[in-house]
Amino acid sequence: MNGYGQFCAVARALDVVGERWTLLIVREMLSGPVTFGDIRRGIPRIPPATLTSRLRSLRTAGIVDLSDRRYQLTESGLTLAPVVRELARWAMTTESAALSDDDLDTAALTWDMQRRVDVDALPERTVVLAFEFTDRSPADRYFWLHLSKADVNLCREDTGAPVSLWLRAPTAEVTRWWLGDLTWSQLQKHPGVTVHGDRALQRQIQRWFLRYAFNRSALARMPSA
Repeated sequence: MNGYGQFCAVARALDVVGERWTLLIVREMLSGPVTFGDIRRGIPRIPPATLTSRLRSLRTAGIVDLSDRRYQLTESGLTLAPVVRELARWAMTTESAALSDDDLDTAALTWDMQRRVDVDALPERTVVLAFEFTDRSPADRYFWLHLSKADVNLCREDTGAPVSLWLRAPTAEVTRWWLGDLTWSQLQKHPGVTVHGDRALQRQIQRWFLRYAFNRSALARMPSA
């Protein structure tokens, strides 16, 4: 028997979405259709074979559809949005799920940043924002965000494009800002954080990002389930 074998609605729900990684895959689709590669970038530590298996199970359960190589939630899948939201609310308000060093992942962080850009707030010209996470190894230390009203791209390699702004900081501090635990001003005042480059752009940068979808301010505006 693979399931819990209980009539309880909670047990039956967990039979479908309770496996490791499953709700994170659902989270990745809450903003719209995504490719297999998009999901991998949003959940960098999931093994490809596991992702394939979970997607197959979600499609069988009628939670996910596949069209033109893009995965999206069905009407049934979209009803899981409050479940994901309330899990986030719980994690943001309890010490039981406090942020730890094991939770810090620069690839996942910067990928979330590139998909939470307010393009209407960007300058008319293309801006390159470079990150140096000072506490990471070379493989996870540098990222480049190419920002324009027409397109937003995250690069792991330097393309040679002129850098408009450099942000040097420990991973934990940038993550805390992204989660809403720090303001941009508080982040800049941290002794391990420096921002270099165009001073006019430095004053604008905090307006370019919508930040984490379930940050404290966003959760406060969302109704409880």
